[in-house]
Amino acid sequence: MFSFVKANAKPEFPVIKTLPTTASTEYKIGDALILSGGGLVKATGTTKPEYIAVANYSAPATGMEPLPAYLIAPGMEWETTFAADATAVTEGTKVTIHTDGAQVTATATSGVAQILKKHGTGAVGTKVTVMF
Repeated sequence: MFSFVKANAKPEFPVIKTLPTTASTEYKIGDALILSGGGLVKATGTTKPEYIAVANYSAPATGMEPLPAYLIAPGMEWETTFAADATAVTEGTKVTIHTDGAQVTATATSGVAQILKKHGTGAVGTKVTVMF
């Protein structure tokens, strides 16, 4: 789960937008998202997220409701956890987003989340502060 830490520029707090959802998709608070094909989908791997989900929502096959989401702006810092052992990954490295859209990996190839601070050794589950 990505949670807002702080912004180093204006706006100081994330702006909340209400955006269309994608049919039969499960959203959880803190999921990294992009707007694609007319609805929100999880940002994973090398896809740089544009939004962070603000609510839990299970979108039905039809009649989907919009989802509130934080708009990611330059200079915003987000806290999450490592989904893989990142003990060898150093601060400043850009890593990819895990397949769950809620954590980062230890993969630096084509990374999109820059590690600002590791809050521990980097073992699986260690908290980390990132910037997109």
